[in-house]
Amino acid sequence: MPAAHTKTKVVKPRRNILVFQGGGALGAYQAGVFEASLEAGYEPDWVVGTSIGAINAVLIAGNPPERRLARVREFWARMALHALGGTPFLGNGPGDADAFLENTLRSAVTMTFGLQGFFKPRFGSGFPLNLPTAPEVASFYDVTPLRKTLGELVDFDYLAQSPVRLSVGAVDVESAELTYFDSKFQPITVDHILASGALPPAFPPARIGGRYFWDGGIYSNTPLEWILHDQPRNHSLCLFATLWPIGDTAPDTLRDVLRRAKEIQFASRAEALIEMEQELHKLRHAVNLLAGALAEHVPDSPLLDLACLGCGSVFHVVHLEVPRLPGEDQSKDLEFDGDRVAKRWKAGLEDARRAFVAKPWDAPIPPTSGVVVHDFTRHGAAITPA
Repeated sequence: MPAAHTKTKVVKPRRNILVFQGGGALGAYQAGVFEASLEAGYEPDWVVGTSIGAINAVLIAGNPPERRLARVREFWARMALHALGGTPFLGNGPGDADAFLENTLRSAVTMTFGLQGFFKPRFGSGFPLNLPTAPEVASFYDVTPLRKTLGELVDFDYLAQSPVRLSVGAVDVESAELTYFDSKFQPITVDHILASGALPPAFPPARIGGRYFWDGGIYSNTPLEWILHDQPRNHSLCLFATLWPIGDTAPDTLRDVLRRAKEIQFASRAEALIEMEQELHKLRHAVNLLAGALAEHVPDSPLLDLACLGCGSVFHVVHLEVPRLPGEDQSKDLEFDGDRVAKRWKAGLEDARRAFVAKPWDAPIPPTSGVVVHDFTRHGAAITPA
């Protein structure tokens, strides 16, 4: 192989992207990641989210820079304040020894009575009794409170002109097609955010353009593919904040079996997706290099028409992962009390800070690398080029 092809290169990102999975109360971790990015001077250019990730994303994109973090804090403060027995945001919660019983109780009460500012039990509908009803009310809960909360905390007029691009994932109920509503192509309204978070059977589908949409997480909870297929591609730094830990030991209790099954379901094959995209981008880079060499030596070759299949963009993906907290079970995504919100927010802040101190995206990479993963999860290594 010629020496020129073995040289490494440094590729500086030209845009900053936040990629947020869905996961209910676990989304406080993403808020901490966002705070760390602001501390480091990395204002996002694009935010992509599903479910609670879509809510965090619209709070960021739908407010001017000076209000973004405050609005994210306000949303999570409201959720924490209204959770049963919720301590004030960033306050002291139960000890680890009692965490399981405390969290089980809080989750049970949240499921029974709802969460002020987010959802409330649906009364007057035949759905809980298995009677036919309109699709818009075919759910256990009513999300009118969330519509009101988003109306108070998001400036949708600003969002229509926001310099921060917003993309949220949802799935068409009838066709089972994954859809991304993207501010680059259409105005984003509160209905698009509700669609992305419409997890059945808890929440009703949102009707948009005569179609019904559910939470995109039931199809794919990993919105990373949307940015990797974007055109035109550009050198990017992507903070990928995942909410369902990939690694674990084999569970030996029913509680852990239920928790682990849910983690695997909503992890949405993130690592497999990344590996596939790494191979695709490696091929695109190879086409790009070969087309360049061919143009230099055989400028009239008809094979140059294939150059459109190549690209030279590099995506630096910083993989971050929410930690497990003591006492977690399959309902951990309902743990909105102040102590749990505070711990997950702090974890996201500290994990992202480590990444910004290390700045592995400044390191040289092989010329065929298109997707470079920097693993800052608790079970990960440092840098994984491909």
